[in-house]
Formats: sequence, C-alpha cells, structure tokens
Amino acid sequence: MTTVGADAAVVRPNLLRLRLQDLGASLRSAIGELLHDRAGLFGLVVVLALILIAIFAPLIAPQNPSAQSLLDRLEPPFKSWSHPLGTDPLGRDELSRLIYGSRISLEVGALVVAIAGTTGTILGLISGYFGGIVDSIVMRAVDTQIAFPGLLLALLIIAVIGPSLKAIVIVLSIDGWMVYARVTRGITASLRQEPYVEAAEIVGCRSRRVIFRHILPNLASPVLTLGVLEFARIILAEAALSFLGLGIQPPSVSWGLMLSDGADYLFSAWWVVSLPGIAIALVVLGINLFASWLRIVSDPHARDKRFAASARVGGAAMT
Repeated sequence: MTTVGADAAVVRPNLLRLRLQDLGASLRSAIGELLHDRAGLFGLVVVLALILIAIFAPLIAPQNPSAQSLLDRLEPPFKSWSHPLGTDPLGRDELSRLIYGSRISLEVGALVVAIAGTTGTILGLISGYFGGIVDSIVMRAVDTQIAFPGLLLALLIIAVIGPSLKAIVIVLSIDGWMVYARVTRGITASLRQEPYVEAAEIVGCRSRRVIFRHILPNLASPVLTLGVLEFARIILAEAALSFLGLGIQPPSVSWGLMLSDGADYLFSAWWVVSLPGIAIALVVLGINLFASWLRIVSDPHARDKRFAASARVGGAAMT
C-alpha cells in the first residue's frame, strides 16, 4: 500500500506537468495563429479595448456623462480640450458618454449570453441526447418562439415591467436561447452515435455523466464561437431597442440612446449621431472578426482547411 501511495504521489505531479505543457503549447499555437491573422488580431484588440474601457470608465472619462451645460451645447469635436469629441444637444460630453455607453453594451451582452447560452445549451443537450418526445417538445418550443415576433415580445414584457436594463436583458434572453438550443441539439444528436459515448453507456454511466463528461466538452468550440457572435448581435439589438425608447432610459447612457438623442441633429451636428454609430459598427466588426478567428483556432478541421489553402497559395506563388 505504501508503494502504491508513493507511485500515485509521483504520478500526480507528472500528470500536472504534462497538462501544463499541453496548455502552454496550445497557447503558443493560438498566439502564433493570431499574429498571422491580422483580422483576428484587430478583433481581439477591439474586444479587449471594450472590456478595459468599460471596467475603467470612471478613470478614463474626462467628464461626468450626465453633466449638462447649455452654454456648451452642440460644440463640434476638437474645438476644446475639455470636450475633445464635442457635446450633445444638452451640452454633455460626447467622449464621456461613449465611454460609459460601452459599460451598458458589455453588461447587457455578457448577461444575455450567459442566461440564453446556458438555457439553450442545456435544453439542446437534453433534446439531442434523449430524443423522442423530449426532442419534439423542445424543438416545437423553439419553432414557436422563432415564429413569434421579437419586437412584439419586447413590447409585451416592457409594458408589464417597464423599460429598464432588467427588461432588456429578459427580452433578449428570451429571444436568443433558441439558436443555442438548435446548434447544441444537432451536435449532440451526432455525438450520441459516437463509439466513446456508446461505450460509456455500456459500462453503466448515468445519462447525466455521459452528457456533462463526454458530450458537453465537445460542444465547447461551437458554443463559444456562437456566444461571441451572439454578443455582437445583442449589442445591435440593445442599441435598436434603446433607440426606439424600449431599452435603457435616462440618466443611464447607451449608444442606442445617444443615437436617439441626436436623431434630430443629423445634418446640423453630425457628430452627435456619427460617433455612437461608428462605435457600434467598430465593436460589432471587431467581435465578428474575433469570432471568425476563434472558430478556426478551436476547430481542428477548420484549421487544417486553412493550412491547406495557405499551402496551395504558397505553392502557386512559387511556380
């Protein structure tokens, strides 16, 4: 028994060392892929910038985003150091409002992806693994939800609980879980037939263990990529709802709310509408580019296809 215990004590550090080495090799490979993918690098920079700006907004913002000064209203960009990106119709600093608006985008996106992603993934796992009547119930719920107009759903929920950050998170979570359920259900149904899953069932593993130990880890790559893509969609949806007056309400700051406040000044004060529009477009573009790189890095098949394509291009160039 002592010898067995000593051997186990030796094996554990070796296994830990091997896992750390594999993790380090994977990170080096991912960084190498990223350095050769300029679009993916740009996307990662945008995502990191959004996170850092949102976290450190009180330290970065030069002014109080809600402070009004009618004497400085509609000041154009680069006219003064106190308002480098100009002011809005109420004299509020545009740069500070853009910085604080990133907080709403990040908070709403993270909450909705967490809630909708968790709900949809679990339902998709159950539906794809058990099939039969369970699959029929879940998929009919998905079809019904997709057929229901999202804007009407938003109006119904907001009419009950009122427009707020909580309301917009609930609306977008209810409107977004279906895509996770469908993707997860399709992949789970195919993995259900894999030999290692059948072997786990034969040796007596419970359904919960098979789902969460053998199937769920294989869903990490597609679900993670889908979550990043949905994050970009949620930013657009939040901006649209806030623009329509169904989302974030003053005195909170949102890029969609900034667009709504400047809609009447499109030709007389272009920066009031253009700056939040550019911020939304830049962030959504960066997230989509990052998701594309993430899909290639996390999917061995996509990485092999990319390597083969680059090899063909290099061979053609040499000839």
